[in-house]
Amino acid sequence: MKVCLLAYKKISFSKKYYLHLVEELKKKFDSVLLANIENVTLKVDSTGLTRIFYKNQKLDDFDVIIPRIGPSYVNFWQLIHQELKNNTYIPNSVDSYKIAKNKFLTLMKLNENNIPVPKTILSIDIDLAKKKLVELGEPLIIKKMSSSGGRGVIFSKDIKSANTVLDALPHKSGEEIFLEEYIPNPGEDIRLFVVGDEVVACAKRVAKKEDIRSNIHAGGTYKNYTPTAEMKRLALKSAKTIGADICGVDIIEGPEGPVIVEVNMNPGFTISDITGVNIAKRISDFIYAEANLFWKRKRNKLLYDKLSVRWENVVNNIIRKFNFEK
Repeated sequence: MKVCLLAYKKISFSKKYYLHLVEELKKKFDSVLLANIENVTLKVDSTGLTRIFYKNQKLDDFDVIIPRIGPSYVNFWQLIHQELKNNTYIPNSVDSYKIAKNKFLTLMKLNENNIPVPKTILSIDIDLAKKKLVELGEPLIIKKMSSSGGRGVIFSKDIKSANTVLDALPHKSGEEIFLEEYIPNPGEDIRLFVVGDEVVACAKRVAKKEDIRSNIHAGGTYKNYTPTAEMKRLALKSAKTIGADICGVDIIEGPEGPVIVEVNMNPGFTISDITGVNIAKRISDFIYAEANLFWKRKRNKLLYDKLSVRWENVVNNIIRKFNFEK
């Protein structure tokens, strides 16, 4: 089987991890290509078909496509996924990226499935948002919906300072304002790395001094951590809720127990350095097993369809021969 690991150009910080994943995949598959999504094009023409190319190579030539893409690529990726999903094995559902990209939609889906999340308010009006601050209590968090890696996350110690932030926040008509209750914690959250039906790695992310953002890109650091059985259960349930096979689930340990704050569809591999877990191998093993199941089902369906057509032809010949009416 041929595999395309579809990433993006700006992976210099993590390139060694991608190359490690490529090496693990090569142990299982016939060929593996590390490709940039920026070099993919979609084309519609007079044939009535949508054609997808990586440079000059058809993307549907690959048996497996593994996406490693950030939120800004999601809309483009959905078009690719939608076109290839029936004839190519792709981990993670097409909707999982759309859901995870929208932080509030993620919380909605989790909340609908009785997964604990922070109390959160979404508004597109600054004045209305100010009136709703009291419902969240003090302190609280203000986020930009497009924030990632800890950027665009603002901690307000009280409602007065939150009002000041909202007044100063650049805001376009229709732009969403994301308000979230603050879950008391010492600037820590817990990242659980999910692959299939397992939590394969876990680490605590600790914010740098005088910062609440534990994200690695915001200066946070990883520490090894053993999750509770409840944390594992919630992480797996969260992944399944949004249709993710491979993802990172972020949990804050609050006074009333663990709370899910985010599901990340492109979790970093640096967690493997702290935990000692060969995450690339775990992903490769999972992809290989699932890809084989996908193609086995596809072959069985093709065989079933052929047999169905054959039997339909036999029945039709008998009907014609004996002048039976359908």
